[in-house]
Amino acid sequence: MDNLARKDFPEGGPVAEETPRIFLLEDDPDLQSILSFHLQKEGYQVQSYSKAEELLRFMETNPNSLPNLIIVDINLAGHMNGYEFTDFLRSQKKTSTIPVVMLTAKGENNDVVRGLNGGADDYVPKPFEVPILLARLRACLRRAHKNPYPVSVRKEPISMCGIDIDPVSHQVLIGEESVHLTVTEFNILTALMARPNEVLRRDDLLMKIQGPTKMVLGRTIDVHIRALRSKLGRKAKHIVTVRGVGYKFVP
Repeated sequence: MDNLARKDFPEGGPVAEETPRIFLLEDDPDLQSILSFHLQKEGYQVQSYSKAEELLRFMETNPNSLPNLIIVDINLAGHMNGYEFTDFLRSQKKTSTIPVVMLTAKGENNDVVRGLNGGADDYVPKPFEVPILLARLRACLRRAHKNPYPVSVRKEPISMCGIDIDPVSHQVLIGEESVHLTVTEFNILTALMARPNEVLRRDDLLMKIQGPTKMVLGRTIDVHIRALRSKLGRKAKHIVTVRGVGYKFVP
């Protein structure tokens, strides 16, 4: 996994066939078999894996056969769990926009928040009804089809208050230390720093970083802001909450 983590995937992207390809990352062989049956019955192409390492290795060596969506369990057979797997996908340029639906027995509120904050597009707790799962998968695929790429805020580097952002390499530095952010956190920070001292409303900020087709509530931004502040450490003081309105970056 160390080799995978040090490099981006080669050129390629999700398959363009009319029949969507779904990768299923589930280490329970019985559930894997049941889900594969229902997904194939629904008309999807399905590839199943029990370890994240195996799935990542396939995507690295087959960059033109990436999936249209990935179903991810949290507890997996390998050394990488579902949270870590999703975070890794979001950190890679070629896989950052692949929709991820977490399917797991961890259904507490903090588990859901952690999954969504880590880059999952939806979170379905076990036990679940198959028709509901299929409906949510269709919704994710529709949103991805309408808005396949995240909204780009800007391409020019930003340097302010000891924080350096390079949108091209998707890198954030505080001094000489690299700060690992999810795609959403990176876009929030870029949007705020691009317009210092200007208050950005929650809904406007979501529109800038995710586009108009994302079905996300404005208050969801608060969760992402909390995670961003925790990663910025002493620099978090520059992200100021404007009560009842939104947020601004104050140099």
